[in-house]
Amino acid sequence: MIRAEQHGFSVSSVRQNYYEEERIVRKFFTTAAFAASILASAVALAAPNPFDWQNLPKKPGQIPMVVAHTVNMEWSSHTAILKRFTELVAIYTDNGIRGEIFPGAQLGGEREMAQQTRQGKIHVSLPATNNLATMAPSLNVFILPYIATSTDEVNYLQDKLTPILVPRVIKETNVRIVGWENSGWRAFFYKSATPIEKPSDLAKLKMRVPPNPIMIASYKAWGGQPTPLGWTELYNALQQGVVEGGDNPVTDVIGMKFHEVINRMTRFHYTILTHPIIVSETWFQGLSKPYQAAVLRAGREATDYIRWWQPQDEENWWNQAREAKVIITDIKDETEWITKARAIWPEYYKTIGPDGEDLTKKALAIVAEYQKMKK
Repeated sequence: MIRAEQHGFSVSSVRQNYYEEERIVRKFFTTAAFAASILASAVALAAPNPFDWQNLPKKPGQIPMVVAHTVNMEWSSHTAILKRFTELVAIYTDNGIRGEIFPGAQLGGEREMAQQTRQGKIHVSLPATNNLATMAPSLNVFILPYIATSTDEVNYLQDKLTPILVPRVIKETNVRIVGWENSGWRAFFYKSATPIEKPSDLAKLKMRVPPNPIMIASYKAWGGQPTPLGWTELYNALQQGVVEGGDNPVTDVIGMKFHEVINRMTRFHYTILTHPIIVSETWFQGLSKPYQAAVLRAGREATDYIRWWQPQDEENWWNQAREAKVIITDIKDETEWITKARAIWPEYYKTIGPDGEDLTKKALAIVAEYQKMKK
């Protein structure tokens, strides 16, 4: 054996170096083990929930629930409310109803899906109120421009007027409204050297509008050039100059990348974009009473959830609009807009129904009631 002393080292120094090296190695492996445990914990925290409405095992007698909508964004107010609704239905029926969501217009456009919901081929869908109103005229009361001018007023109006409208809509369309989604106030988006600030500014722009008679009439009352056009055609129409703008919530405008083909947005409060959660009445009536109660409860609670979730999400989208260099204008005084838009109401009472004027007065009384409460 070669002795340490032969190489000029003392036995004590060799032992000291050995123990120091051992201490360093132990520290390294201890630190590495700690780091590995942290990483493992992070991975564990990131793992999906092993027990939720999407991955619970199927069971005998389970009722399928086909849920469909048109938005292809993973997180939007559409996806957020329908995920919440589907989860709550699963919870309150103890996995007795199993939902499957089909986003991104996989099962058709909003009107087509509303028709399939009416027929019971789709069980739940989320059409825009203005699109469903082509089948359920009663809902046009919500489309009247400036029927309400704040989000809280809209929410209160929905809560008070929907119970009156539900039996009417069932009769008109064979679908039942069980909740409401709110995408935010429709804002003008457009390509122009100057902003839209007063109604006469619309005269120089071809603006896309949904094919709803009240919305078309609103633009005409302001002196605009409304061009009815389907939503899926809009990006190409903007790109090719067929239209120069339109109006939609910022979530849709930025989420659909319209900022690539427009440069301005103008905020005002003529109407909010809402989507009722509708269920097939045929499917609903085939459920047991406890399951019907579960669906109604899920609709109410999903509505409350989205009213909390959506404003926070919307602010994020406005920040994204600013980052994309979109020029944002706020209309400070909407008096002229309100006066001209409300002037068309009498002409469109009939689109709501034979009692359209009375229903409109009821809606205005509900809004006035809310305003009085808040004073």
